[in-house]
Amino acid sequence: MSETVCKSKILAKQLPPYATFFSACSGLRSRFLLEALVCTVHMPLLSADRKIWRWREYNVLCLDQLDVLVFTRIYLLGRVLRNQMGLNSASHEARLIGSIHHVNLSSIWLTIKFSFQKFPFEATLGLLTVDWYLTSVALNFFERASNPTETNVSDAFWLTIVTITGVGYGDTSPWTLGGKVVIAIGGIIGGMVIACLLRVVLIDALQLSPQEQTVLDVARFYRFVRQRKVGAAVLVQQTWRWHRAKTTSTSSQTRTQKVRLYAAAEAFRLLRFVQPPSLAGDTYSNSLWSSSSISKASMADVLAKRAERLCDNIENRSATSCAELKRTAELFHVIAASS
Repeated sequence: MSETVCKSKILAKQLPPYATFFSACSGLRSRFLLEALVCTVHMPLLSADRKIWRWREYNVLCLDQLDVLVFTRIYLLGRVLRNQMGLNSASHEARLIGSIHHVNLSSIWLTIKFSFQKFPFEATLGLLTVDWYLTSVALNFFERASNPTETNVSDAFWLTIVTITGVGYGDTSPWTLGGKVVIAIGGIIGGMVIACLLRVVLIDALQLSPQEQTVLDVARFYRFVRQRKVGAAVLVQQTWRWHRAKTTSTSSQTRTQKVRLYAAAEAFRLLRFVQPPSLAGDTYSNSLWSSSSISKASMADVLAKRAERLCDNIENRSATSCAELKRTAELFHVIAASS
């Protein structure tokens, strides 16, 4: 088994070709001895009733409580995750670039961050499950010798989940010092994981997709067009009412209609100079810049074409605004001439 591990690392170019498992240059001997020590530590059977230390009434340390040392093997789960992600079998070029930028591809912490980026929901839910399980089992190790309310694992699971979620019914609580420390650490980690779960699932789920953003941009654009048409119609109505009030109404009513006409004209003027919502928006721009299949030359051509289209749109909108202003002035002249 040891030679297989050494050969696999040599084939992955993580070790020199002449390295052996127990050679000093491989660095595998000390790691193997440390992992062998960690994986062999366990308490013998029937050691639950052997009390080796007692402090006050409830702080009883039994021999089997030292079995919590087996939780140090949790790093093996990170190693399995790293192998599943393919980071341990990365190419020699990737490891060379990683060494230049001081990034260790074999780091478990890098694996965790990569899994959260690639599979946010699954990674968060898995970490919450692992924290719940480890905290419950460790709490049961410490509490079953002296706490009558924690007689089995199901009670520990219940206490852990109500602590992590922040409910805290108060029907049971840890008595021993080890149980209090374990439930505090597990609750803090679980609370942070739940906060990450809300951030990843809830907020990201509420973000608009590019298709939804495009539909909303179109709806906003045509709502803006409709507002301009309504503003123009209101301006024409107020102009006609002011013209009619000059001939048929009193001076006070005429002044009132004149004020309304000025208000409608000001509202329409503001609508004319408001920047209309973009139909393409930032979605097209972001997808354009993030596309890796476009070369620099084609990117320059695309940007030049977009600049030309933008200039054409500005000229068309300017011409449209001038035409609308001219028609409005002609309408005012006709109304003034008829009065």
